Amino acid sequence: MQGRKQNRGRSKDRTIRKPREIAAFKLLDMIKNGMPLLPARIGSDLSCFVDFQDELEPQVLANMIRFSEIAMKVIFPLLVAIGFQANASGTLYPMATDTAALHITAYAVEGFVEKVLRDQDTPKTSMMVHFQKGVGLLRKRLLEGDEAIKVSDSTISIVLKLASIAHFDRDQKSSRVHMDGLRKMVNLRGGLNAIEDERLLRELVRIDLSVALLNDSDPVFFRPPAELVPDYPERLLPKGDDKLQFQDNIHLVGIIDEELSMSWKVMRRFCLLVNLGTQTHGRIDPDIIRGTMAAVTYRLLHMRFCTTSVDEMIRLGLLAFSQHVFLQWHEMRTPYYESAAAYRACLVKGTFEKEISSQLSIWLLMVGAVSLFELSNETWLGQSLQEHARSCEMKTWKEMQEVLKSFMWMPLLDEVRGMHVFESIYSHDNKT
Repeated sequence: MQGRKQNRGRSKDRTIRKPREIAAFKLLDMIKNGMPLLPARIGSDLSCFVDFQDELEPQVLANMIRFSEIAMKVIFPLLVAIGFQANASGTLYPMATDTAALHITAYAVEGFVEKVLRDQDTPKTSMMVHFQKGVGLLRKRLLEGDEAIKVSDSTISIVLKLASIAHFDRDQKSSRVHMDGLRKMVNLRGGLNAIEDERLLRELVRIDLSVALLNDSDPVFFRPPAELVPDYPERLLPKGDDKLQFQDNIHLVGIIDEELSMSWKVMRRFCLLVNLGTQTHGRIDPDIIRGTMAAVTYRLLHMRFCTTSVDEMIRLGLLAFSQHVFLQWHEMRTPYYESAAAYRACLVKGTFEKEISSQLSIWLLMVGAVSLFELSNETWLGQSLQEHARSCEMKTWKEMQEVLKSFMWMPLLDEVRGMHVFESIYSHDNKT
């Protein structure tokens, strides 16, 4: 997680930058092509000139090196597609100098290979050896090391990696324990403002939000009233004379609460900025991405509305959309049980169908279809989409996409899946 300090003083006119071209990819194909499971040799990989502090099995080392090159495409696809690209080799150098980080990372990568590529839930003995070595070294550091190393970027990164592993394994208890530990370490460090590594700060926020959703608990950072939630990025705040002001169709949504209304406006403007960047092949400053993720998602988690109110339905829909954009791994869904159950209950009951338009209903249902639910397992979802599509006399994917974009939608992330959902309900509708 260590790296060069990022320039925090970027001016507004540098929000969009020229990108390097990024090809579309499928997660499993990408990994299998880039990470052979049984490499014959390491060849000319980076390992030939990286002097690691401890030995690793050649296969494990090969997997780590190759995975490091594609990790961000899997973990944060939006950032790679529209933000700056991180130096792939930069993820290796901390491991070269920190043995505990080396073994924990080896355990994490091998766990991913076993679960995703080999479909094995039981960890191999060799994996557990790396885990035990890494945790043992970390424990010794925290018990015997000096105060500076205990709260260094490197040590925080290791505990954050453990929290991420627990979250990936759906281990709710362990993920929460690690996040509580991180909170104490960051406090001793002087708070999040003392973290200067932008990548580390971004991942602290991402994992905190992910674990909070997994556990249906409060996040450990930015907890009011003691801590203020981050400000919205100034670039996305509505202004009386800006070109996006006329597109703030908040009156079509029916939000009453002012704070929720502002979150909707900011997130919608973020979508418009991403879609513009996609069309013009421009890049968005990662500070805008991280700032929107933190400012919107933390606020949504802290908001409280009556469960029978339209505002609560919109909050859940916007939360589902935000976690999908910022927290969801490429082609992999984390079952955020409680938030998914609350959203499902809200949509299945249809309590608000008379209070909102069919167009908004389509957006709410499609957000659930691309982020939380499997259409094949949710009969009600397909039926509801069919009913509202008929009500809008919607017959093509282009027509549905126009409705989705009128609220907020990212074709960059969801063009293929959204079209698949539409074709599924449309073909079923023709049969009936």
